[in-house]
Amino acid sequence: MLNNKIAFARLMALLKSIDPDIPLPAGLEDYLWENMIVEAICNKACRIEEENKIPKKAYYVVRGFVLVYGYNHEQDRYLFRIYRENSIVAMDCFMRQQVSPYCIWLCKDTLLWSISSACMDAVYKHWDGMKAFAFKTSSKHNAAKEQSRASLLGIEDIETRILEFYKRYKGLLPPKKSPIRDTCIACFLSMTINVLRKNRRKLKNKSLLKY
Repeated sequence: MLNNKIAFARLMALLKSIDPDIPLPAGLEDYLWENMIVEAICNKACRIEEENKIPKKAYYVVRGFVLVYGYNHEQDRYLFRIYRENSIVAMDCFMRQQVSPYCIWLCKDTLLWSISSACMDAVYKHWDGMKAFAFKTSSKHNAAKEQSRASLLGIEDIETRILEFYKRYKGLLPPKKSPIRDTCIACFLSMTINVLRKNRRKLKNKSLLKY
């Protein structure tokens, strides 16, 4: 059972924004309040979903950051998605209950709420149309994440790309206190760690990044 009405109101507003013309069914809000779980806060980064397994839960980020990693042909891990506060982590493989090629990590001090696949199945059975709504929610959220990163990588000027990244993902400065390592940020921005650090220093010296 959840424990924070303000954060829950943000979640419900997020769900209602998916399709404002279609109201959520009566009783769903109470069901989510009773059946979503407050996940334990970790004092260091920890993996919450493993690759090559079926994801157990979907998550709502109340505070902090969640990272999704994929693997290239050489089986090297790379960061391709960052979820921040007030976002839903529900990959297609969770929605379809299929084996996932991704692993999901929780950053230090991140607060998550979760819902199990069994609870989602109960929602689908009890309320007509909710399965289609859930898939739409997942699809819309995932598409937005893809578009967000694509727009970052489309910025050719390196300094501007880094500046825009830190504007979007607040709470990652100063770098030494960031819950996301520079190696991961550089990977996400498709540059080397040396390029990231060099240009970040330039931005700080110009007072465009303050930390």
